[in-house]
Formats: sequence, structure tokens, C-alpha cells
Amino acid sequence: MAARLINYMKDGELSEEGIRLIISTLKDFHDVMKTFDIYEVIGFATAAIRQSSNREEILSEIKKETDISMKVLSEYEEAYYGYLGVIDSIDLNDGITIDIGGGSTEITLFHKRNLVEYYSFPFGAVSLNSKFNFGDQVTTKQLAELRAYLLAQFQSLPWLRNVHYPIIGIGGTARNLGRIYQKAQDTNEYTLTFDDINKIILELSSLSVEERTKIKGLSKKRKDIIIPGIMTFLTLMEVVQTPHFIFNDRSIRDGILKERLNVACDEHKIG
Repeated sequence: MAARLINYMKDGELSEEGIRLIISTLKDFHDVMKTFDIYEVIGFATAAIRQSSNREEILSEIKKETDISMKVLSEYEEAYYGYLGVIDSIDLNDGITIDIGGGSTEITLFHKRNLVEYYSFPFGAVSLNSKFNFGDQVTTKQLAELRAYLLAQFQSLPWLRNVHYPIIGIGGTARNLGRIYQKAQDTNEYTLTFDDINKIILELSSLSVEERTKIKGLSKKRKDIIIPGIMTFLTLMEVVQTPHFIFNDRSIRDGILKERLNVACDEHKIG
């Protein structure tokens, strides 16, 4: 379920409606867990709760109502787990990862397969959609304003400019972009060029939100926020000056699981 919690933020605080949505969603997960005889769950919270001034209240309510303890990931941890989840699935020594969430965007740079730089931007597909008032139909002016904003954000990091590393997109927006491309080209290719992505965003921006449902591969849950997400990838490619964007099926969940498995293996060896 895409909760889009960032939409429930007001004056830096997550609303009571947003808190109830979290609890309702977790209770639904709890019912599914019981069906499969799963009795242990580990919860991780990202940008929406991390950025909330009432974070402790949220965590307390979740624990009280669901008995689930949530760990709030720091900006570094969210970026690191994204890198960790993807690094073993790609045959690249150098690259940049990007994970666009609803309210934040994490970017890492790895060199010789080691994490070297990271940054968490306080914007995501949902918050950008709201910030630039993308409604039913996107205008050329809105796209230009969004691009200018993203350029300024990315160019503020010297280690991103003209580094020429391939970009690896992880998370739902990247997967959705990849599936749109694969369906349109009837291919299993995971690598897109700047022109490939630009053609997709031009087509999507020419359609209303409802008309986008006819685009094969586009998730109905993302049809209203897909454009700012894809524009973020495109603008990053422009700053990095890379010819390649690779979408990956891994996510921060894979990174968290990998770390826990590594810890379990190390403990077993010690024992």
C-alpha cells in the first residue's frame, strides 16, 4: 500500500489522520502475517516520520496499537541500505544510486564498489508533485520550473557534477520507469539513455492523469506522481553527464536483510 504519508504533514508535524493510517496499515499487515504464521516483524521508518516533529508520539502510538517497535532510519542509513541492497546485483565498479521516495531522495556515489559519498534531499515524488502544483495536466512551464529547481539541488553537490558514472535507480519509481520502457520497446533491457527517458516524459506530460492509464507498464498508483519522479532521474543524468540510467529491482529492504544475514552468519561462526 502506498500511504503517501508526506501528504499528511502540516507545519512539520504528521497529522492524527496520518498516524491512524499508519496504524491501520500495520494492522492489515499483522492479519496477513498471522495467515502465514509469521510472528516476528521488524519495522523501519523513513523520511515522513524522520522529519516529523511529533516523531516520538507517532512511535509510541504504533507500539501501543500494534506492538511493533519501529526504528527510524537516519538519512545516512536510508542511503546506505539502498546502496547495500543493490551493490551485489550489479557488475559495476563505479556508479551513483538514486532512490526517490515520497518525501525524500537518497543519492550515493560508490567507487571501486565502496560507498564514498551520500546525500538525502528533503524532496520526493509526492512532495515535488505538490510543490509544483502538478494537477490533471502538466504544463511546459511547470516542467521547466521543476528542472531548474532540481538542477540547483543536484549542482550543490560538487561530487555529482560531470562525474560521468552510470546511474542506478532503485525503488518503485525507477522500476515503474523501467517497465514503461520495456513494454514500449518489447524488450527486457534494464539500461536506458537520456533520450529514452526524455521521450517517455514527453509522452506522459502530454496526457492527463486519467489518460496515462493507457500507458503500458505504468502503475495506476503512480500515474499522478510519475512525472516529477522521472524528471528527477533525467535532471540527475544531466548534472552527472552520464549516458546510462539502469533501473534495479532491489531496494533498502534488501540492504537491511543483507546486513541482518551478515550479522547472523558472523554470530554463527563465532558460536
